[in-house]
Amino acid sequence: MKAAAQAGDTETLPDSSAIPVAESGEGFVNEDIEMRGFMRYLEKTPPIRFPGQFTVITGKTGSGKTSILDAITFALYKRTTRTDPPANAKITDICKPGGHVRVTFRQRGRTYEVRRGFQTNHTPFLELTEEGRIIPGTIPEKEKAILDVVGLDYDGFRNSTFVRQEEMKGLGASSGSDRLAVFQKLFRLENFEKAAKLAGDRLAIVETETKAKEAEITTRRERIDRTPILRSELAALETELALEKKLEADFTAKLKEMDVGLKTLAAEHDEYTAAMRTAEDRAYRLNDITTKLAALEDRSSKAVVLKENITALAGETARFETLRAEADSLRDLQQRATILQQQLEGAKKQWKKLEEEHERRLGQLKQSLFEQEQRVATLSTDVSGDQAFALLRLEGALGERVSRIDKELEWLKGHKDLVAALHQEQKTAKEELAGVTAHTSRVNRDSFILSEIGERIAEIKRHVREEDAAEEQRRRELKAEFATLDRKMLDLGFTDEAKGRLAEMRETVPLMEAKRKELDALRRELEAIGDPAGQMQVLREDQEKLRTDVEASMKTLEALERDERAYVAAKDAHDAAKGDADELRRSLYTKEGERKRLAAHLAETEAEAAKIDEASKALFDLIAAKEVLAILKNEVFHKKGVVMYAINQLLPALEIQASENLADLTDGRFSQVKLETYEEAKGHGIKILVLAVDGQWHDVGEFSGGEKTQINAALRFAIARELASMPQVGRTYGRMKTLFLDEADLGSLDTEVSRDLFVEKLFDMGAFFDKVILITHLTEVADKFPARIRVDMTPDGVSRAEVVA
Repeated sequence: MKAAAQAGDTETLPDSSAIPVAESGEGFVNEDIEMRGFMRYLEKTPPIRFPGQFTVITGKTGSGKTSILDAITFALYKRTTRTDPPANAKITDICKPGGHVRVTFRQRGRTYEVRRGFQTNHTPFLELTEEGRIIPGTIPEKEKAILDVVGLDYDGFRNSTFVRQEEMKGLGASSGSDRLAVFQKLFRLENFEKAAKLAGDRLAIVETETKAKEAEITTRRERIDRTPILRSELAALETELALEKKLEADFTAKLKEMDVGLKTLAAEHDEYTAAMRTAEDRAYRLNDITTKLAALEDRSSKAVVLKENITALAGETARFETLRAEADSLRDLQQRATILQQQLEGAKKQWKKLEEEHERRLGQLKQSLFEQEQRVATLSTDVSGDQAFALLRLEGALGERVSRIDKELEWLKGHKDLVAALHQEQKTAKEELAGVTAHTSRVNRDSFILSEIGERIAEIKRHVREEDAAEEQRRRELKAEFATLDRKMLDLGFTDEAKGRLAEMRETVPLMEAKRKELDALRRELEAIGDPAGQMQVLREDQEKLRTDVEASMKTLEALERDERAYVAAKDAHDAAKGDADELRRSLYTKEGERKRLAAHLAETEAEAAKIDEASKALFDLIAAKEVLAILKNEVFHKKGVVMYAINQLLPALEIQASENLADLTDGRFSQVKLETYEEAKGHGIKILVLAVDGQWHDVGEFSGGEKTQINAALRFAIARELASMPQVGRTYGRMKTLFLDEADLGSLDTEVSRDLFVEKLFDMGAFFDKVILITHLTEVADKFPARIRVDMTPDGVSRAEVVA
């Protein structure tokens, strides 16, 4: 192998001339794929082509690489790993409205294109073309056409075309039964388990039918055993029927004779019945008239009493209207007096409130005045601001006057008469100036406060005068209102005498009103009674006539009584005989039905022998079918049967190919693989043994992670080659010329040499596949492929794919 030489130069690709090329011809070859609105590929991708024989799809974990495989199966089969158990996603969650997947592939030398998706209104669509020619039909018809073209169903296509990482790990599982399950899945041998279940279900049905058929035969034999008893019961029943038929004929003759006698007495019975109806009618009418007459007599007595009461009440209530009018007038006066009194009370309340408000406001003003006077007492001067300005002006004027006189004295020294006058004037001015200065000495900053307080005191005194004036005006207005109300009360005239009369009316009028209502009720009652005297006279005459008619009817009934008794006796005897005859006929009907039932039962029982023969033949067939189904379930379709036989037929070739693959993958370190089937306690399994460097055979589970990956890959490559080389068998197996490897557990290979050997082995698979596509996130592995597709994801979570080499 060339691994050692390649270890030093990782950038060197295998010589394309050394890579084996698969033979062209029959087989599925994927050419390109296009996606839009599928899973995370929301935007339309450019056609992702697989131009060379070997292509790698690379990108970070979770970027959407494996979604390309799901897109292929979605287009072909409308199924993906996301819609399979246990995920069970809805197909509408995988492909959005307006989204689609288009896949182009070659099969048997022809090019096909499949386009599947959903329109924007959620309507699904499927398009299929062959060499550019549109294949018409409904979606189910096109799906069947795709199955016919590809040659495999969903599971067969996935096993033959995809190598997934979990399958490779499953081959190295610790349990042999788990390994067997992987083999069954890859080679579609689980169908035999389904067949075993179907055989078991059918076996259960046949066993149930066998038990039912055995029970049927037993029941029919029991019926045959009762045949003598049935014949005896039928003979006894026929004897009873003959006897009762004779009795029924005797009853019929007797009833005919009785009918003749009844017809003879029927005329007298009809006459008696008519006389009875007449007598009952006359008696009813007599009783009705007697009742009405008694009621009229009672009404007549009641009318006499009513008239007496009406006369008495009419006298007592003669002045009712006058008194009620007087009471209404007095109540009106009282209401008006009450209103005036309320107005007077309101005015008095206003007077009191006015006095209180006046006292309150005066108190507030006096308090303000007192506070201002208190402030004056605390000041350091008694000179107000205005006085201070006047004194200061006067002081200045006197000072100027004294200065002027001094100057004049200097000027007028020679005029003694003028000088004397000026000295006197100067003396007077100085005395006045001294007095003014004594006052101005008391001028300070409090002088201005004193002026302000003086103004405030003057304002308060003005408010006091205004309040007194307003109070006096309001008092005059209220006194005028008092006088007006007193005058109105006097004019109204609702005196104490009127109040007493109203109190008397309040007691008298209601009593008299109650009597007036009683009088009206008695008058209405008397009017309803009317005058019964005339009606009573007519009823007494009718009563006397009906008494005579009733007596005549009773005499007629007495004359017909003897014939009626004879008719009743004959009728009772006839009814009794008819009842006995009817009971006998019912008994005859019942026994006749029982006789027919016994005869039919006897006929059925006599025919049971032939039915037992038919049932026995059917039972024999069921027993034979049960034995065959038991063999199919427990031997043929059981794992120890066809499944293990098929596995044992596959293992020798797989051993050879897996050994060759392992030698290539490990550069000759491991070169022998042994595959064996065995039976476990509760099932079957497969052993995968490898000859280790110690010369001993070891189970694959005993090797390290990287070594286990190499062993699993060697075996899975052998299986892929075997599946690809199988002839077309229905839609289970078929030649596939495209191989996808999803990750392939390359991350567990811990050396660059082992990864190089793995890639070199993939290139060797080109001898059997037209296209080999590896999905990996390892850059150093991707660099070794001649064609590369890079998948990345945008910050908003949208996957994108492009061909970069």
